[in-house]
Amino acid sequence: MAYLLGWKDILRPIRDGYRHLFPTPDTGPTPEERRKQRELDRLKGFAYFDTFDQVENWTEADCDPLQRANTPLLQRKDRDPNYYVGTARTLLIHDYSGNYHDYESVHAVGVEKEFYSCEYLQFVDTFIYFSHKLACVPPPTWTNTLHRNGVEALGTMLIEPQTEGSERLLEHTVDEGTLSFPVANKLAYMATHFGFDGWLINIEKPFSSGTWKAEILEAFLQQLKAELGESKKLIWYDALTTSNKIAYQNTLNSSNFQFAAACGNILTNYCWKEADAEKSLQLALGKELLSQSIFFGIDVWAQNKSSFTHPRVTYPEYGGGGTNTGVAVDELSRLGLSAGIFAPAWSYEHFPDNERAVERAVWEGTPITKDVECTCGDCELRHRPNKDFAIIRTATEWPAGSEYFFYTDFNRAFGIHGDEEKDIFDAHSRHAQLGSQSILPRPITRHFDNEAIGLSYRLSSNAITACLAIEATQKHLADDGNGELSLPLYTLDMPTDAFLQVETYTRSLLPEMSSVHVSLYLKTSKTVCLLPVAKAASLQWMTNSLNYQDPEERIEELGVCVRGLPVAEVGYITQLLEIAELRISPTSPEQPLQSYSIVQVKVECRGEGETRHTRLCWNYQTCH
Repeated sequence: MAYLLGWKDILRPIRDGYRHLFPTPDTGPTPEERRKQRELDRLKGFAYFDTFDQVENWTEADCDPLQRANTPLLQRKDRDPNYYVGTARTLLIHDYSGNYHDYESVHAVGVEKEFYSCEYLQFVDTFIYFSHKLACVPPPTWTNTLHRNGVEALGTMLIEPQTEGSERLLEHTVDEGTLSFPVANKLAYMATHFGFDGWLINIEKPFSSGTWKAEILEAFLQQLKAELGESKKLIWYDALTTSNKIAYQNTLNSSNFQFAAACGNILTNYCWKEADAEKSLQLALGKELLSQSIFFGIDVWAQNKSSFTHPRVTYPEYGGGGTNTGVAVDELSRLGLSAGIFAPAWSYEHFPDNERAVERAVWEGTPITKDVECTCGDCELRHRPNKDFAIIRTATEWPAGSEYFFYTDFNRAFGIHGDEEKDIFDAHSRHAQLGSQSILPRPITRHFDNEAIGLSYRLSSNAITACLAIEATQKHLADDGNGELSLPLYTLDMPTDAFLQVETYTRSLLPEMSSVHVSLYLKTSKTVCLLPVAKAASLQWMTNSLNYQDPEERIEELGVCVRGLPVAEVGYITQLLEIAELRISPTSPEQPLQSYSIVQVKVECRGEGETRHTRLCWNYQTCH
């Protein structure tokens, strides 16, 4: 085994270092076919750029309103740094079968099955949309949902071995000693105009010796970072070194620090070991680079069966990735470093009939049934759930909502419609609504093994509304009725001195004369406040004003509390409550809200040929 490992260590850097000399031939669509597809994708809200000409010639006038995100980034409340000790900030690099899929379109489309949407966004810091384009902009559906959940959405600038004209990235003018890069200016403006939060810079091809200077690339990155501004993020990927070679370092070191510092963040390659992480931490501390800005790559696909000639290796070296992704997150949390998870949609590609079950195994450590199969051929042995190292155990969990506002309607990325709408959705009974995914409850981490009754929730929807159904399951017999049970739904961080009110839209699922008492609760650092909910059999609004005596308290948790559940048969499920909407907001805004009216509503025919379509258009005006 030592002999085999020695050869792998020798061959991998040789393979990686000369990969650019043998670029994969471009056997894809012709330029004309790409142009036509780009025009069709434009009507879905997709924006991407295949060539430097397209990047440099782009202007605001070229942008269709469909391509712009319209939801601002929700500002998460950043807690005391000590609160996050022992957790790792988590970045997702979303590479899912090439991306720009129809379900990500701004138009609701009928779907036969569900696709990847990530329902763990309270554990995600940043989301990078990745596609094999020169510059790819996150679809506005993704950006809107990510922003609603407080997650940054980044695009990717990718130079591959077959990319033509890569030297144009470094083209610049000089004015009184200051370098100015047109491409940097254009990338920064794209982020602002399309409404996303920055870029991953991934250069997988050396520059020609005549144009190369590490200081010039550094200046490009510095300009891009400055023009993006403090509110946006720039991340360097560990491929190109300061010596103009493609050599993955799998760590932060002198070969990539110059570019990492210019960006303010780095995503390392995936083949690192504990020593690489520890050395990176020491270098960052010595150079005053925040340890949280160093994202160590984790390849989820590495757990799959791979060939000897093209092994996929990630931390830990044996069995890493897949259901053991959380092992790497745990190691990084111990050091105060961050995790960059590549291909989080792995379960949707590798387990086409059990996607969500395997995704839960990766994130929550839940069991995988024995009938689950994959192309590896030994799924039960290769992809064992790892309950002790589920991602959510050590990934940083962010409070839901902002400091003064929280709202959810429990919409998932896929909805159900009535029979009369099936014709609109190609006879499918469900449709994609990725941009409408709301803030979903945190996974259930409390175990009721030692209690007679366990509480759980279930996200459900019909043609009218989505809701959260609260249920109680009799797990084993008890001598008498149960006392009080609680089920946390959201982690919050809100002040108690802000004159907040809680609005709930709920309906009881219990019989009218039931003695079971169901309420919501808000937990602070010192007290628990119970909030009554409507007992009506139909959905009803109820408003509760909050009045705390201690202004130093903070609201930390929102959940459901149940009292007086009677003993039932083992396995019996009691339906308790449906919650359709939750809102926490100030009782009176600091400034009067402006009202608007929609005017000039009209239907227009636009485009020609394959892009000809009918569009509903309108304008709006402020009401005085």
